[in-house]
Amino acid sequence: MSGNEFEPPALAAASTILEQILDRFETMPPERLRANLELARDLALELEAQVEHDVLTGAYNRRGLQRLHVQVTGRRQRLGEPVSALFIDVDNLKELNRTYGHVATDGLLRSAAVRLRDLSRPYDMLVRWGGDEFVLLLPGVDLSSAVGIAERIRNQMASRPLEGSVGPVEMSVSIGVGALAEGEDVEDLIRRISALMYEAKSAGKNRVAVADWWDGAPGKAAAGGC
Repeated sequence: MSGNEFEPPALAAASTILEQILDRFETMPPERLRANLELARDLALELEAQVEHDVLTGAYNRRGLQRLHVQVTGRRQRLGEPVSALFIDVDNLKELNRTYGHVATDGLLRSAAVRLRDLSRPYDMLVRWGGDEFVLLLPGVDLSSAVGIAERIRNQMASRPLEGSVGPVEMSVSIGVGALAEGEDVEDLIRRISALMYEAKSAGKNRVAVADWWDGAPGKAAAGGC
């Protein structure tokens, strides 16, 4: 087995282009050199996108989250805008996996990610945290608005079955909601809202949970509204 057998296509192509440039640098016409350098740059950008995204769902992965972390916290520091996030867990995925199998469940996860993106703004950032868990970063959104977004997502996920290889499957989500506090980083926020998500699941699933201290909601983990 060669060491390059599992090399991403963009990386292999970029390596080939760079080798050609280095081998023929002195004799390569300027126009050809410029074109090859531009191609290598485009391939590097494609590779960066591949490295930062989850292969199954197309959402950002944890590596991509590291860059998003810098981006959203930097924007918060510069502009003073709020940052909120949702921790979203697909309910009953293990049961669905036992019923339909891994391949069908993977398809349902892809469909869930597509719907989550459709229910988000173009500049919101969807991250696959792992397994059946997603994080949705909401730049410029305060906690009250984030709770409304979470409830809309919860309602839309539960009210319309997801299409998969086994046909339409009813699916719901449990969501923890929080806003970035002063002096807190995104990873701290994710830890907080992941705990809230588990409280929502413990309360019966298909729920949105928000911290006790928030005065905008009568309950911490309520179905059909917070």
